[in-house]
Order: sequence, then structure tokens, then C-alpha cells
Amino acid sequence: MRRLAGRPGTAPATTPVWLRPAPVVLLLAGLIILAYLNSLSNEFVFDDLGLIAKRPSIRNLWNVPALLGFYGDAAYRPLRTVSHALDYSLFGLNPVGYRAVNIALHIFNSALVFSLFRTLLGNARPALLAAVLFAVHPVQTESVAYISGRRDLLFSLFYLLGVIWYIRYRETDQPRYLALTGAGYLLSLMSKEMGITLPILCVGYDIIRSIPAGKAAGPATSWRLMAEGVRTALRRNSRLYAAGAGGLLLLVVYYAFIANPSQQREMYGGGLWPTVLTSARIFAHYLKLLVFPLTLNADYSFNAFPISHSLFEARVILAVIVLGGTWWGIYRLLSLDRWAAFGGLWFFVTLLPVSQIIPHHEIVAEHYLYLPSAGFFLTAGALAERIMARQRQQTAIVAAFAVLVVLLGIRTAVRNRDWRDSETLWTKTIRTAPESARAHTNVGEIALRKGRFQEAYQEFRTALEIKPDDAVNHDNLAVVLLRHGQLDEAEQHLRASLEIWPDYPKAHVNLGLIHLNRRQLDEAAREFEIALGSNRITPGFRAEILTNRGIVAALQGKLDEAEQRFADAVRIAPDSADAHANLGKAYLEKGMIQEAIARLIEAVKLRESDPRFHYFLGEAYYRQGQKELALVEVTKALSLRTDFPEARALRQKIGEERPSGRGMRG
Repeated sequence: MRRLAGRPGTAPATTPVWLRPAPVVLLLAGLIILAYLNSLSNEFVFDDLGLIAKRPSIRNLWNVPALLGFYGDAAYRPLRTVSHALDYSLFGLNPVGYRAVNIALHIFNSALVFSLFRTLLGNARPALLAAVLFAVHPVQTESVAYISGRRDLLFSLFYLLGVIWYIRYRETDQPRYLALTGAGYLLSLMSKEMGITLPILCVGYDIIRSIPAGKAAGPATSWRLMAEGVRTALRRNSRLYAAGAGGLLLLVVYYAFIANPSQQREMYGGGLWPTVLTSARIFAHYLKLLVFPLTLNADYSFNAFPISHSLFEARVILAVIVLGGTWWGIYRLLSLDRWAAFGGLWFFVTLLPVSQIIPHHEIVAEHYLYLPSAGFFLTAGALAERIMARQRQQTAIVAAFAVLVVLLGIRTAVRNRDWRDSETLWTKTIRTAPESARAHTNVGEIALRKGRFQEAYQEFRTALEIKPDDAVNHDNLAVVLLRHGQLDEAEQHLRASLEIWPDYPKAHVNLGLIHLNRRQLDEAAREFEIALGSNRITPGFRAEILTNRGIVAALQGKLDEAEQRFADAVRIAPDSADAHANLGKAYLEKGMIQEAIARLIEAVKLRESDPRFHYFLGEAYYRQGQKELALVEVTKALSLRTDFPEARALRQKIGEERPSGRGMRG
């Protein structure tokens, strides 16, 4: 096999020191650290909470085989989850360490981009231009500054390695590099499903590589060159392509119909035509973000990116013009600069999995651009090199590029601050996209957790006005109403939620709590059992449901069942203070005082600020005859909550039973 041809006449006889790998990697690392340094102090945000902060399975490296699927079900995107487990072993729950790893991965990926593009172009200078843009462009913040963006960093890392190894296979004809390409492909898929397009890009590389360089420009020439490249690639690699096509088809079927992780089952707009029109706008929007990254948004769900239904909408017409011009440019580049054309092909191929051909629950997301942007920057770097090779004022061009890099870096640093914490992120999102139902929902949930009930209620109402058929926000409104004792109105919203989503576990749980408040114990038990039957709940939420189910059983006088439910909750969520406390109370009811004390001590350790737990522990000590310890606990309970009549009564009782002269004062 012949070695990859470089770009004739563009590479200098000797590579300047500043374009050699070590100085380039240092430059990329320095730019990335400067751009992302201010993100290190950010908190866990949005999905970080469920994937890391509230995920017990990552807290023990012995769980890694299970996370990888060696026994039991593998974690969703297992390599990302394993990387979080490794982070936890080093940094605990300090987000600084997790973010530093993201930054390190981005540095490594940027270095791979440089190495790969230098090989393709045969010239280090345009490869450096592309790698620098990849490194500092603000659209990457959603992958780098957001810890859960690790999925994009990891899948891209193995994808880039796969492409590099495939090129090496074509240069050397050594099967080991093809095997390494397959390994990179598998690891990329284990990080994120977007890695599925690697075989398609490799075929595209073969076609572009087969196009003879240096032919005269012209539309007819471009067509002939493409046809010649396709014929040559098929003639040389028909068996490999046939095997790859079969494997790719199986993977598409697996991801689309068997293990589909998406929550979107129907095409957007209810049919193929609205999906096609909206997809055209999506691709045009991505190109706009890469060219003008001024307005960035963390959420494009309903109705932040409205669905299109007519070809004659102005925004659809504009998108078709942009995409038509882009594809015409790629086509023309085939005869002018084949590797610049390959960059355009890279951009569109790597975006295929999220083009909504197969519906995905995130219609648009900026982190989807992490790897596709590299193709865009390859084209930009190759074209910039052509301009620089023809212009005498190279110093001015370099200065203009340096200014661009500084501006992009500043925009990246500014965007990092939007990811400071969840409330900052979603408040900013509402300002950027006021019609984003999810942004209003998330701000409402934050306000609810912080006890700002009126604000929460208003945000949930706004979200429902934007999206009236939202089961989640009917449930959220019910939670606020429950806090205010408005059971009837809360029940109405829960019934509406379940009419939209009959199996929604949170709505069943909250409806069960209404029945529990009304002492309708059989109805409460039924709702909790329905929720427990769902396979869409986290271990922590399952423990919470088991705890509620145990409370119902205790009120029904079924103490053995209550004890079992509470014990199951502790087993599933050993860091749940409520589960330990309720199991302790169950033991106390059965007269198992020592067991009760052990559970209640654990509950107090987990949530020392809860006065109820101190009171329950004080009662257990009292019943064991350890009145001094009981007095300490009830006194602590009263210091946390002065209006606690049960604790006050127990303290009085202890005081009356103490020897004369040691009674309670005050």
C-alpha cells in the first residue's frame, strides 16, 4: 500500500521547531488551561448529581466489573461510568478533580487532532490551526466544563485513535492496526453511541484517498474524481466493506430497537416531513454555532427549538440555502483540496446519529458538536493554508488568527461561569431561551429544594403553559400543593399526570402520599407497589418508595413486613438517613432496642441536623435505661427544634425520674 500523499508544495523542507509535536502539545495545553481554569471551581451540575454525587455504585472500584457488564447489566455508557468510579477513588466528591480530568482529556484529544490532521495534510501548520480552534472554541464548553460531558471526551478520544490506526493500517497493510481500529471502535461505543459512524468515516477516507491529487478544477472534474474514488475504494476493499456493513447494520438495529437509550419514540412533529425540515435547520444551526458562537444554550428541548412543518417557513428556506451552499462547497473542494472536502464529510458523517433519522430525545445539543467540529476545523485549517500560501502578508493573517483565538478563549471562559451551579445554568438558559419548558422546570425544582415554594409554583405553571401535556410538571405542581396541604388540588394534577404518562412512578408515589395523609392505607400501598414495579427508578428513589411502603405496613400493624421493607431500603441505599431511621423505629416497636439504637445512630451520623432522629435515639436510650444518653439526645433535638412537644415531654419525664437534686432546670 502506498503511503498517504501530502499536499505538494505546501510543506516546508524542514519543520520549524514550534511546529514539532512537543511544542505544539505544550501550546495546546497552555491555551486549554487558560480557557478552562475558571471552570475548576464549578459545582456538580444537572446530570452530575445523578451520575456521580448520588450514585453509590461508583464508590467502590470492586463494582467496575459489574459496571462493564461482566455480570449483571452494564451501566449506561459504561466507560464514562468507570471513569467516574476512578475519579471517586482519587477525589471523592470534590468536583475539582473530575473537572481537571475533563480538561486533561480535552488536551489529549486536541493533540490527537493535530497528529491526525498533520498526517492527512502533510503539513503541520494547517493542522495546528485546526487543533487550536478545536481546543479553544466555546462550543466545546458543554463537553469540557460539564463533568457529565465526559461521554463526548471519551468517545471522541477512542474515535480519533480509531481513525489514526485505520490510516496506519492503510499505510502499512498490517492487520494489527485494523484490529486496533476495531478496539478503538468498541471503546468509543462503550463511551457513547455517536461512535457508531467510525466505519463510515473510514470508508470516506478511503474514497478521498483514492482521488488523484492535483487535477484541474471544475464541476465536471469533481464529479469524475468522486466517481473514480468510489470505484477504486470498492475495487480494493469490497470484502472489508461487506463485513463492516453487516456489523454496522447489526449495531444500528441494536441501538435503535433493542437497547435504545432514548426517551423519544416518535418522530418530531409527528411524521417524517417535519423531521426532515427540522433536521435541515438543526444542521444549519450547528454551522452557525461554529462560525458565530455568541449565543450558547444548554437546552433546546420543547419549545426552545420549535419544530418546522412547512418548506416555506423563512427559517427552513434559509437553512436549505446554507446547507445547499455547504454541500456545493464540499463538492467543489474535491477537485481543489480533497482533504478540505474530507473535513466537510467528517462534519456531516459524525453528526448522523443525532440527525433525528432515528428519533432522539435531545433534538439539539451543543455537546453533539465536540467531535464533528474537528472536521469543520480541518476544512478551515486547510483553506487558511491555501490563502496563506498565496498571500505575502502572512504576518497580518497570523495576527488576525491570534486575535480570533483570544476572542474564542474569552468567550469560552465567560461560558464556563454559566456552568457554575445548576441554578446559575438554568437561570441563564431561561434568559437565552424563555420558551424552554425544561429550563423553567429545573429552576422550579431548585426553588422547591430550597424552600422557595411560591417561586417553584410559578416556574412549574410557566412550564405547563409552554407544554400543557407535561406529566412531570403536573407532578411537580402537586408536590408544591402537597407541601401546603392542598390535597384535593394536588390529586387533580396527579391524575392529569398519570393520564398523560400512566406508568410515571413519581406521580404514583405522590398519589400514594395523598392516600397516606388521608389514612387510606390500602390505596396508598397500591400506588407504592405500582411505583416499585417500574424499571425507570434510581436505587435512591426505590429506597424512598420502600420506606413509604414500610410506613404503610407499620400503620396497618404489619410490623414484620414493615421491618423487611425498611431493611430492603437500607440495603439498596445505605446512605439514606430516612431508611436507617425508619428501620430503627421498626426495631423499637418490636422491642429490639439494641438493633434500634444501631440504626438510629447511623441515621444521626448521616443527617445530624434532623431533630426527629435525635428524639428517636433518645427514646431508644430511655427504653434501654441509659437515661443520661437519652437526655443528651432529646436536648439536642430541642436545640434543633424548639416546638417539639414529644421531645420536651420525654425530657421532662427523664427529669422527674432522676435522683433528687439532679432535676431539670428551667
